Amino acid sequence: MSKKWIGIAMMLALCGCVLGNVRNGKQKQMQQDIAKEVIRLHVVANSDTEVDQQLKLEVKEEVVTLLREKMKQDDTVEKAENTLRQQLPQIEETATAYIQKKGYDYEVKAELGNCYFPIKEYGDMTFPAGEYKALKVNIGKSEGKNWWCVMYPTLCFVDSTYQIVPEESKEKLKKNLTEEEYQALLTGGEDVEYGLKIVDWIKGFGK
Repeated sequence: MSKKWIGIAMMLALCGCVLGNVRNGKQKQMQQDIAKEVIRLHVVANSDTEVDQQLKLEVKEEVVTLLREKMKQDDTVEKAENTLRQQLPQIEETATAYIQKKGYDYEVKAELGNCYFPIKEYGDMTFPAGEYKALKVNIGKSEGKNWWCVMYPTLCFVDSTYQIVPEESKEKLKKNLTEEEYQALLTGGEDVEYGLKIVDWIKGFGK
């Protein structure tokens, strides 16, 4: 490859870095905007033993069943957050009672706060990784694997067989997100790999 093409390649690589940084900044802002309209559920098991992991799932069902009715009328994220704050003592009581019924003495701590979540699919929707407000339910020592879902809108309540996100929940998201943000959830925020395309383009000149 001549010096001319090496220079062009370096300029294109620099442009690729700049474009990548701009795009990463846009994606981060989009994730933050999406996060403002959802509240997630984060249940942490006592440990990674089989019985503790199973208990975690059963406690999750108890919490979700309790909150499904309580949050049914909440049509904004602010109302949902207020409901959850009011229900924290009841969440702890319900989970603790179930755990004791199963023969364990684990304490339960429920709190609202910000948590980091990895990229996660719910039915046909994909939520980007990042910080989200979440209801966190800690069981016992909280040293086991986590269980995640979206508490508001109610993506926890998907069809167990087909993993279908309720249309009502989609409508709440669509109402409060921009079209671009909503479509990103449906497409998984598919990226254009600028860097790889530039490398492929440069390689073409070397043939």
